[in-house]
Amino acid sequence: MKRLGLALQRVQNTFNRNVDHFARKLGLTGTQMLIIEYLASFSSRQPIYQKDIEHEFNIRKSTATNILHLMEQKELITKVVNSQDTRLKEIRLTGKATSLEQKITSYFVESEHETEKILGANTKNELLNNLLKLDQALSEK
Repeated sequence: MKRLGLALQRVQNTFNRNVDHFARKLGLTGTQMLIIEYLASFSSRQPIYQKDIEHEFNIRKSTATNILHLMEQKELITKVVNSQDTRLKEIRLTGKATSLEQKITSYFVESEHETEKILGANTKNELLNNLLKLDQALSEK
């Protein structure tokens, strides 16, 4: 019997290995690279806080805290206290992270193109929509 969960796990492991391999070339982890790309894509439109990263990557608060702390130590991000609510700290990329942004974005764009070449644009979009639907349904349990 073919199991969807196992197939998803295998594909995710392959994606993670590929991202980690590229990230090591930049002195990063795959997760750090994903967070840099996320911050680069959205922080110009709105402030990004730890809770946004927790939600976007579906990770626990303690995991996000550890990842962001390491990124801060590596001088990839800074945390700026919100003037209206001192409990909130906006997460911003440093110059060091910004200098890697183009390589990171190019990697993810190329990965998307590669996936589209394998599946075709319609199948890729349909798969993405179905995965989002599945994630939402399973998250509601």
